[in-house]
Amino acid sequence: MIWRIRERSAFARLSAEGRRARAGVLWCTFILDPPGTNTPPRVAFALGRALGPAVVRNRVRRRLRDGLRRASSASMLPAGWYLFGTTPDAASRSFVELTFDLDQLLARVRG
Repeated sequence: MIWRIRERSAFARLSAEGRRARAGVLWCTFILDPPGTNTPPRVAFALGRALGPAVVRNRVRRRLRDGLRRASSASMLPAGWYLFGTTPDAASRSFVELTFDLDQLLARVRG
């Protein structure tokens, strides 16, 4: 299970206190919860217009969300707050390539 981030204060906290990681065409700003916390991860996406029209941005978002669901069920995504984004090159990536970049990014987040 993955929750969504909607509150403005959460985005402000991510901006101020968050750590950053990059892998391939993906980047992530994150704040990990203390060990032993049983809350699901909270996720938001920052996909700008440079990525392409709404159809392309929504396709990339769906692919990332599916990859995160798989990672969450495999316990690869620790509890915390995450803001995921992409470079414009993500629009031309296949699902397999995006999943590969996402797996590398999550490995860096887990550290």
